[in-house]
Parts: sequence; structure tokens; C-alpha cells
Amino acid sequence: MTTAELTTPDASTQLARFSPSDAAIAKMKAEYMLLTIKGLDDREGFDLVHRARMDVKGKRVEVEKTRKELKADALEYGRKVDAEAKRITALLEPIETHLETEEKRIEDERERIKNAARLKAEAEARAKQEAEAARLKAAQEAEAARLRAEREKLDEERRAMEAERAKVQAEAKRLADIEAERLRAIEMEKAKAEAAERARRETEARIAREAEEAARKAEAEEAARKRAEAMRPDVEKVLAFAVAMESLPLPELSPASAGFLMDLQAAKAKAAEWVRDIAAEMG
Repeated sequence: MTTAELTTPDASTQLARFSPSDAAIAKMKAEYMLLTIKGLDDREGFDLVHRARMDVKGKRVEVEKTRKELKADALEYGRKVDAEAKRITALLEPIETHLETEEKRIEDERERIKNAARLKAEAEARAKQEAEAARLKAAQEAEAARLRAEREKLDEERRAMEAERAKVQAEAKRLADIEAERLRAIEMEKAKAEAAERARRETEARIAREAEEAARKAEAEEAARKRAEAMRPDVEKVLAFAVAMESLPLPELSPASAGFLMDLQAAKAKAAEWVRDIAAEMG
């Protein structure tokens, strides 16, 4: 088969096989989109909608059938195109392979020469970098040794200064301790003197307070004695009244009230005792 034998399908002719047309669909839309079913009892409306739907469905099924037929023709044409392209490619590949081999041979040689020059330049650059790195390392090590020596010298000076400072601080502490001990002794002596003075004052105050209390007690006892002496006649009168109350004869009661005689006797004795308590408080 040659390229001239392939026949390209006419797209417009093939697509014209689809039915219905846009005009027919527009007419169906204008008619069918107005159809509605008023309710469950609208049998006529339901039948109209059903017939319209079946009409549209039939058109859709016809479109799908036409699509499958047209696509089958297109697939067959595609297979013919693929077969012709494969045949022509098979004729061209040996020629292209030969030309690629020749071209690659020269390009590989150019790449080898270029790589050799690059590798040489890289080696020279690497050697230069290593030499510079060695120089920098030596300089860094020398600087590190110098800094280490200076740091050791500073450490030694710092240790000496710290030792001297510790010696001065120890002496200052010793003198401060001596002064603190002296001040503590002074404070202790002062505290002892203040305590002795406070004890003396407290003793004097206690003696004066005891003397005052003894005087007040003696005065109170004397006043009590004088009061008792002054009230003795009255006390004797009150006691005599108690005796008189005990000597009072009980009333003679009828046999019906005889049970109350013991109560009267107890009341008389209790009254006399109460009078004696008053006499005791007076004397």
C-alpha cells in the first residue's frame, strides 16, 4: 500500500449522517419543554410526556448508533495510517542509523579531546587549590600556636593576680574577724551592763511594789478590823435575832393542817440560818 492509496474520510460528509438536525432539535425543544403533568390524575398529560420522552430517547439512541458506526470507519483508517507509517519508518531507519553512527564517532572524539583538556585544567586547579590550602593551614597553625602561647602567658599572669588577690582578701578577712570579735566583746560587755542595770531596776521596782502591796494589805486589814469592831454590836443584835427566830413557838394548827408543821419548822430553821449568814457577812 502507498500513501496515494489512503483515502481520508470527509469529516463534513460523515458528520452529516447524524440525525436529528439542529433545527429538528430546536423544534422538539420548543414543543416538548412546554409539556407538564398537572397531577396524578392527568392521564392525558402523562401520555403526552411519555410519548415525547420516547421520541427523544429514540433520537438519542439513533445518534449513539451513528457515532459508533462513524468511529469504526475512523479506527480502520487510523490502522491503515499506522501501517504505512511503520513501513516507511522501517526503510528510513538504516539510513538514519548509519548517519548517526558517523556523526557520533566524530562527536565522541571531540568530547574525548575536550574532556582531556578539562581534566588537565581541573588537575592543575586542584593542585593549586591544595597548595593554597596547605599554605593557609600552615598559617593558621602558626597563628594558633601564637595565640596559644599568649593565652598561656595570660593564664599564668591571671593565676598570679588571683593568688595575690586571695592573699589580700585573706588578710582583710583576718583583720575584719579581729575587729568583729572586738566589737562583739564590746557588745557583750554592754549587754551585760544593761542586763545588770535592768535587773537592779527590776529588783528595786519589785521591792517597792511589794512594800506598797504590804502597806495596802495592812491598811485594808486595819480598816477591816475597825469596821468589824464598829459593827460588832450590830452583828450581835443580828445573831440574837436569829436565836429569837429559832425560839419562836409554832402556831397550833387543826388536825387537817398538822402535816404542815414540819414545813413551818424547816422554814423557821432556814430563816434563822439565813440571818446568821448575814451576820457573818457583816462581821
